[in-house]
Amino acid sequence: MNKDFKICPLCGGEAVQTYAGMKGYTEKSKFDIYECTKCDASFVDPLSSDESMYNHIYRQAELIPGYRRYSRFAELVTKVSRPLDVLANLENTYWAVRKSLIDIFGDSMKNPSILEVGSGLGYLTYSLNKAGYKTLGLDISREAVSKAKDRYGDFYEAGDLFIFSKEHPKRYDCIIMTELLEHIENPKGFIEVTLSMLKDGGSLIITTPNKTKSKKGIIWQSDVPPVHLWWFSEKSIHMITESLGKTCKFIDFTQYTKKFFEHSVDHSMERIQKGLPVLLANGNVVPERMYHNVKSKLFDVRLHSFLRYVKIRLGKKTTSARSSSICVVITN
Repeated sequence: MNKDFKICPLCGGEAVQTYAGMKGYTEKSKFDIYECTKCDASFVDPLSSDESMYNHIYRQAELIPGYRRYSRFAELVTKVSRPLDVLANLENTYWAVRKSLIDIFGDSMKNPSILEVGSGLGYLTYSLNKAGYKTLGLDISREAVSKAKDRYGDFYEAGDLFIFSKEHPKRYDCIIMTELLEHIENPKGFIEVTLSMLKDGGSLIITTPNKTKSKKGIIWQSDVPPVHLWWFSEKSIHMITESLGKTCKFIDFTQYTKKFFEHSVDHSMERIQKGLPVLLANGNVVPERMYHNVKSKLFDVRLHSFLRYVKIRLGKKTTSARSSSICVVITN
């Protein structure tokens, strides 16, 4: 096969190289980008990441662009009485998760057992428990789990999903993965193993950046590799689900986009590459990439979140069933 083509590891179709030598998140790393002509997924080559990278990221998340807002959310949820509702009013992914749970379980819950895979700093798992959903958070980063346990209590476990799944077959009514699938080397295998932990009729809720929302010809609008390895469209997700013999439903974001402004600019590759890398080879943040935000130093996290809420409420809305993130519910 020509060097500008590869076999898509997701569906076996022909993937065309769309960009060569993209600078990566970590020092001296470079990646090529391919787009599959069959399933529409974009992916990077080499298709690999390093588990230790996430320990470095979570150790200093408050300094890193893109992860700093997670640090704010982690602090914010401890200062409000209804954290899940607050998160849903600040970001589309959490709005979609809350809507999915209401659609699945209704208002009268019967104590469902829920697992959040890729719980990160732990604020969503905590917020779900506060809302009455019995939830365990699982993450591969021991650094992240340690921080979550220190802050919120014993709702978390550090471990590898493939090992954890063998110990917990058909255990959960619902499993949640927010903005995780794009990090995984083998997303289809990851979903398949996750589904093995669901009870019959259980639901898997997945959110991931939405390629379908971008204009045709845009090369990459996800975080840079090796943090994000994939960029999925709705077609990609549908093909994964179909290949596993499952049914899925995409969440309609009309009610969200009618109420909230979404910033939806497709950046050029030159813009995306600007300022990279973020991490040095030793795992520390590149000094000039440290995120110094005056508002963060002057404002309480609640005030900062209120200003974010005002911005997305007052911004010009474009009502659409699609959002910058996909949210899909797969039924086991």
